[in-house]
Amino acid sequence: MMAKKRRLRMIVLLCALLVAAGGIFVAWEALGVSQWQQLDEDKLLNLAQTGAIYDKNGAYMTTLVGRENRTVIDTSRLPDHVVDAFLAAEDLRFYKHPGFDIVRILGAVVTNLRSGEYAQGASTITQQLVKLSHLSSQKTIARKLEEIHLAIQMEKRFTKDEILDMYLNFIYFGQGAYGVQAAAEVTFGVDAAELSPAQAASLAAAIKAPSIYSLQADAEANRQRREYILSVMLEEEMLTQEEYDQAIQEDLTALKGASAATEYGWFVDAVLDEAELQLDVTAEMLLAGGYEIYTTLDPEMQQILDKQFTSNVFPANASDGTQVQGAAACVENASGAVRAIVGGREYLTRRGLNRATHLRRQPGSALKPLAVYAPAIAYSGWTCASVILDEPTAFGTYKPRNAGNAYYGNVTLRTALKNSLNIPAVKLLEAIGVGNGRKYLAAVGIPLDDRDSNLSLALGSMTYGASPVQMAAAYSPFANGGIFYSPYFIEEIRDRSGAVVYRHQDSGTRVLSTQNAYLMTSLLKSVTSSGTGSRLSSAGTPVAGKTGTVNMTGGGNRDVWMNAYTPALSVCVWMGYDEPDANHRLANSVSGGTNPASLARNFFKAYYAGRSNPDFTRPDGLVNVTIDKKAVQWRGEPMLATSLTPDSYRINEVFIKGTEPTKKSDVWNPPAAVKSFYVTHNGEGYPQLVIEPSESAVYRIQRDSAGESIILAELRGGKGETLYYTDAKARPGVTYTYRVIPVHQELLDNGILLEGVQAVQIARVEQSESGLTRWLKDLFGASEKNQTGGEFAVSAVP
Repeated sequence: MMAKKRRLRMIVLLCALLVAAGGIFVAWEALGVSQWQQLDEDKLLNLAQTGAIYDKNGAYMTTLVGRENRTVIDTSRLPDHVVDAFLAAEDLRFYKHPGFDIVRILGAVVTNLRSGEYAQGASTITQQLVKLSHLSSQKTIARKLEEIHLAIQMEKRFTKDEILDMYLNFIYFGQGAYGVQAAAEVTFGVDAAELSPAQAASLAAAIKAPSIYSLQADAEANRQRREYILSVMLEEEMLTQEEYDQAIQEDLTALKGASAATEYGWFVDAVLDEAELQLDVTAEMLLAGGYEIYTTLDPEMQQILDKQFTSNVFPANASDGTQVQGAAACVENASGAVRAIVGGREYLTRRGLNRATHLRRQPGSALKPLAVYAPAIAYSGWTCASVILDEPTAFGTYKPRNAGNAYYGNVTLRTALKNSLNIPAVKLLEAIGVGNGRKYLAAVGIPLDDRDSNLSLALGSMTYGASPVQMAAAYSPFANGGIFYSPYFIEEIRDRSGAVVYRHQDSGTRVLSTQNAYLMTSLLKSVTSSGTGSRLSSAGTPVAGKTGTVNMTGGGNRDVWMNAYTPALSVCVWMGYDEPDANHRLANSVSGGTNPASLARNFFKAYYAGRSNPDFTRPDGLVNVTIDKKAVQWRGEPMLATSLTPDSYRINEVFIKGTEPTKKSDVWNPPAAVKSFYVTHNGEGYPQLVIEPSESAVYRIQRDSAGESIILAELRGGKGETLYYTDAKARPGVTYTYRVIPVHQELLDNGILLEGVQAVQIARVEQSESGLTRWLKDLFGASEKNQTGGEFAVSAVP
């Protein structure tokens, strides 16, 4: 019995071993362990690796620098607080773990599970170094395990101090500086061994993302992360309380240094930002990784755009000499490819603030087509001629006003957008729902905060705002038939071996029908031809667009925008101060339709000179009808013009077939003739006209005699009333002809009289000493009658 039990245990154990071995084999193959790299010291010690960037034609633009600005030093000579700053920032347990930190890994897992996203990493300094020097940017379990595998190898082959030495000489700090020595020189003009605790923490803060956290890129972001690092150093007793207090109080300013003016500098910076994102690599790995990056840059277009920023098109500087800043972006409508950008008046700092891509400002009325008009047409069936009442309106506690506090009564969507009227925009967003406005904005790549969920969104009020690149791309669907393409700078990236590691792919997302896209372009062409963007009317090419102006409390403007597009290209121009305040604000006279519009116009004129400039393509399924402007104003709806509508009140409008109005305008129809009209006398020998109206109208009394024709009076009356008029100025012996001319009361009120179309009654009267002799005749040639005394009724003219 015992022997059988032993055999059974042996069989179970053998089976378990076979299952375990099988599991190990499957995992081995699945994770590709056999293909994992071995640690290559050459990659750690020989750091000379350069790359290149090319334009859309494949022509060389610039070099990606690897070691040109790296000074390798023996970091053992650095003060403790310098090394400690990096340990506090990146790997506090560096000297305690074997290359990977299970404590940090577990902590990161918990944090990421709580946040529902990859919010926190757990890479040690050793892992960062092997990742930067040996591995791709893939986020897979296999790559992470290979990273740990290499980190363990590195820990076995090198001492902790050697690893830290390689790390501090390898990493990128921004401003072209590799390694702590170059970073100390570029940022503070000192040797790394002379760095104060605050300076060391400032450099340590930068390596997380130099374009965001370096002192040169964003002093406030650097300060916040620097103070966090210093607090960790205090907590870990790397600093005394006195040293910490001094470090917190120390005021840091980065060296201005020599100009970083570089051809295509703004564009190159945006390319590097995008490459880091697409490859999921840090700046140091990208610049020292030997990559070849093929971009969307159009060098000719870029040069033309650059030239506009050197012209005298900007508003005057502030009283203290601070320049009004500006930025612009040009996006190809057919693909989303960014062809040219300018991120400021002057390029001074590599990877600094690029206003074309980094800026987040409220777009003002430039957001109206995106947040209001496009979703109203696309989602709710509004047309270009739909009517909204423009009058002072309170939306609960929200009380927007039109510019100049001027209001225009009933207006069409076209008029409201052309003149950038605020009340109609807010009413329209209220009608379609804020959710639909947000839906469309999200569809065209405009970032929104949860707080951007109120009616002020109609006027471009946002928590954070948008960039010129985002705004330019968001307008492209209007030009290309309704397809949104995310804006991009890179077509393809190849690694040092020539293998393609990234290629842009985007088939686009339909956000509008081709007909609705054309309707939006039709509306926005009105803006540039005769509305707030009319400076674009002389652009030398068919163009549509919208202005945007953001006011400041107390007067003046904060931001001014011009979004304009042709069939091929969408352009956005922004102007304003980096830090607007009471002393740095644009004048009230500066709006999106002034300086930004002029810059956009000048760019288009220069770019399209000598180029074909076709108009926007009109799709099938549209019809044009002529509507009556007065019907819009008085009836509050679009109505078809009739033969009676004067030319000056006829408006040609475009509709999707089936949505055009069918009701004919009645505002110009002449009122019917009076029911009856006769002449008697008032007992004193004067003619007295007695009129019975057939409808509500104004009845104009006209008296004609030899050598004289005058209007005696205008009597207002309606059906069921009797009107009397005595001509107390009639003279004996004179023959008078009286005409009763019905006129539209509302037309008369507005100074409009249509001669020749009213029904008219005529009475001819000879005033004599002995009484009244009447000759009564209608307008259409009825026979005369001669009577004395009594009353004579004149039938209404048919």
